[in-house]
Amino acid sequence: MDYRDNYWDDESGVWFLVPKAVYEDPCNWYEDHMPWHRGSNQDWGWVHDVSSRVPLDATGIASATLTIRAWDVDSAEGEDDAIFVNSRYLGSLVGVDRDWQAVTFNLPAPVLNDLWNNAQLYVYMDIDQMLNPSIGYRVTLDNSILTIRYNTSGTAPTTVPVFRFWSPLSSSHFYTTNEAERDSILANYSSDIWTYEGTAYNALLTAGTTAARPVHRFWSPSASGHFYTISTTEKDGIIATYPSSVWTYEGIAFYAFAAGEQPLGTSPVYRFWSPLVSHHFFTMNAAEKDYILANYSSSVWTYEGIAWYAFEP
Repeated sequence: MDYRDNYWDDESGVWFLVPKAVYEDPCNWYEDHMPWHRGSNQDWGWVHDVSSRVPLDATGIASATLTIRAWDVDSAEGEDDAIFVNSRYLGSLVGVDRDWQAVTFNLPAPVLNDLWNNAQLYVYMDIDQMLNPSIGYRVTLDNSILTIRYNTSGTAPTTVPVFRFWSPLSSSHFYTTNEAERDSILANYSSDIWTYEGTAYNALLTAGTTAARPVHRFWSPSASGHFYTISTTEKDGIIATYPSSVWTYEGIAFYAFAAGEQPLGTSPVYRFWSPLVSHHFFTMNAAEKDYILANYSSSVWTYEGIAWYAFEP
């Protein structure tokens, strides 16, 4: 995290201005605080979000450290810049006069648990918490680095693209991870029958050691469309209720994550049902979902919630 991206001041709405542009001090004290600084009444807070960086085969966090690099922390003179993470006190910065110094903190077990469950670390720095009014210590930060060592199973599954087609002929979508199936459609059908729309999202070919579940695929000869579900109950209900002339079970299309079981770094895939054309539609694109909700009544497209969670394309 680079603090030079973090601005604010009352007039311009940014945290920091370049000190030299603000203070024309002949003593050049501002040069001690380049590129940015804050004073004792301007406490700092920031977030490290690692949700998109958790290994797929992670089973927990073994250890983690937070390293903060700051300029001219006069700890020997009484400056006390206290660091808190997730509301827990870690310690204070230490430094040397007129120089940069990095301080590394080991994160305690309760914070590791928070980090594993939420993938976010909330950092707060109480600048010169003893608040020496006669000196008014300041802090200049260069960067903050969160380093995490995960426990892993060593068997991370590989993600694959889920290809999306649209058929103007049947007013339905088709999804497949099979490149040969995709290529066959492209080679044998014109775009007025099947229009290739690219990658919808990424999924898994196998569950591996993850909590991924199979997404089941059905074909309806009568409706000329496919249906997909991650629900075993829904799959079993279709197989028990309908003959193959109505719904033919075609097996597992790919693996994804049920709502409530999704790992960090995944996004929801939304499900719609159209009573008008008797087909389902699935999309990860939130803008596409919102557009349908804003422009179509439920008699055209009924929103059925989150189908499953998968990975951004």
